[in-house]
Amino acid sequence: MNTGSLPGGGRRLLPTTAAVELQVHALQSVTSFDTGVEALKSMSSLEGGVCTFGVLRYGAHYDPADLVQRFHRRYPKVKVRLVGLNSLAVAESVLSGEIEAGLIVLPVAEAGLQVRPLFRDEVFYVSATRSPTRGPVTIEELTESKLVLYDAFAGWQDPTRRQVLERARLKGLKIDPAIEVEHVDTALGLVATGAADTFVPQAIVNGPGFPKNVHAVPFAEPLYDTIALIQREGAYLSPATRKMAQMAARTLLARVTPGQDVRGA
Repeated sequence: MNTGSLPGGGRRLLPTTAAVELQVHALQSVTSFDTGVEALKSMSSLEGGVCTFGVLRYGAHYDPADLVQRFHRRYPKVKVRLVGLNSLAVAESVLSGEIEAGLIVLPVAEAGLQVRPLFRDEVFYVSATRSPTRGPVTIEELTESKLVLYDAFAGWQDPTRRQVLERARLKGLKIDPAIEVEHVDTALGLVATGAADTFVPQAIVNGPGFPKNVHAVPFAEPLYDTIALIQREGAYLSPATRKMAQMAARTLLARVTPGQDVRGA
């Protein structure tokens, strides 16, 4: 501080140039802090912020639209960002912090993840040409069938494919799909034409868009997708995402039939 003279002989304090510049930065820091506090308050009270949540690629068959609608109706000021990816990609995105939490199909590499299994959804072999009167499908028959498989980008890293591939390997067999596509609906369209067969979970078989001329039969050794809720181990979930995760779990479990719930397993 500099000093200056007052008319009555007194002295007054005058800020130096450095002090004036520092005051500008101090005011900016206080403003930024206040803004941050307000942002935290809005997120904590669910009066703002963004909920980022990952869903398995065919999550549409578990009706996420209804979930988002109810969430948004309850918390209209929270922005919702639902990211639909293969379970492998959802798990990787949660690990990297790109997505806070999500729903996936197991198995995935669980290191670094907090995994909460919710329920099992049986997987069926679906075909327009194979008669269901022939009974369940064996792994031997599957390996000899003409197949169209979806989730082409994930390939054999896809959790459902991994289960089937492991079963074939245990018997010294290989699975070589004739066609690979990215979306399950594209695969079902090809199945409906008789071009090839595939396998899908019961949620898709029971869905309104499932082709009427396509028959679903179980595997001789029943096959299941285990749906799980994941987040990064030790990570803090924003209040919005935590609430979305709770609502997603409740919504899915409300549709579970006896024997599907695996929370106590």
